[in-house]
Amino acid sequence: MTDATTSNLLETITSLRMAVGDGLNDEELTRFFLQEAFPSEDGFTFVCLCKGWVTFRVPPQNLVRWYPETGWITPAKEAIARSIAEECGLSLFEPPDEKFSYSPAESDGHHHLEMSHESETVVIAHPRYLKIRLLDSATQRPLKLPKDLLGRLAALYLEHFAALYRT
Repeated sequence: MTDATTSNLLETITSLRMAVGDGLNDEELTRFFLQEAFPSEDGFTFVCLCKGWVTFRVPPQNLVRWYPETGWITPAKEAIARSIAEECGLSLFEPPDEKFSYSPAESDGHHHLEMSHESETVVIAHPRYLKIRLLDSATQRPLKLPKDLLGRLAALYLEHFAALYRT
């Protein structure tokens, strides 16, 4: 079922999502896609599709490289994300993750990275997962994403890619 005319994983998933139409809900489509056994791309592996978002498993991360003691994103990761966002015409935000009751009272919790276009979040980069919006939330039409978006985002998760964004 894989579409040989598409050149990357995001395009393949989007193309197949549009090809099956509304006959399958997100859970059915995810199970269908898992049987497709998509190859990993730039260290990212397909997990699921839900409400226009695709979620990927990311390579194992050293959380010290993501979070200093305060829980905000490290300046190095933030600089990489800012560079990627600017290249893709997106805005960068660093919202907090939800606080859990077992967090130390003095902790402000951890944060993650979000890249948005206008008022719509397009990328959520977290040290444990990566989410990318494939479909416009209003029209359900595919978003125009850079063909090499996963390759660019790999710089946040893979050290040998991060060198491309160091200044």
